[in-house]
Amino acid sequence: MSVQYAIKDRDGAVKPESSKKDAKRDQKAFGGMIVRSKREGEFKPYKPHHVFLWVFLGVQAIMLIWVISAAATKTAATPAEIAQWCGGNAWQGLFSSYADCVKHGAVGIQAANAVGTGLATATLVIGWVILDFLLGLTYGIYRLVKR
Repeated sequence: MSVQYAIKDRDGAVKPESSKKDAKRDQKAFGGMIVRSKREGEFKPYKPHHVFLWVFLGVQAIMLIWVISAAATKTAATPAEIAQWCGGNAWQGLFSSYADCVKHGAVGIQAANAVGTGLATATLVIGWVILDFLLGLTYGIYRLVKR
């Protein structure tokens, strides 16, 4: 089962070509539409595969899910973190009692966790922008080389 490529003119005349590369070259030079045939005499329009589009959209979906999951994480202060923060009389210079340290220290730990979540999300977004730039640059170079 061999595939034959050809150029179809506006008037409907089909000019057979020896390869897909020759058909593309003649299309650029003379115009027309590239057609291909798997059976003798039955030509259908040739549609190139757009692989880069689907790879690009897949990368976008993965990065979007990653950024949303990073931004949606909410972590509360664990008892171990509070004990580490307030234990061993470390509260005496900052708070009036151990209970006050536990109450306000948990708020401080949650605020620190929120700052960490924001930094992680910002880092992911910056990485996403860099990745998109590199994908676009790679695709541009590929298109230039393909000409």
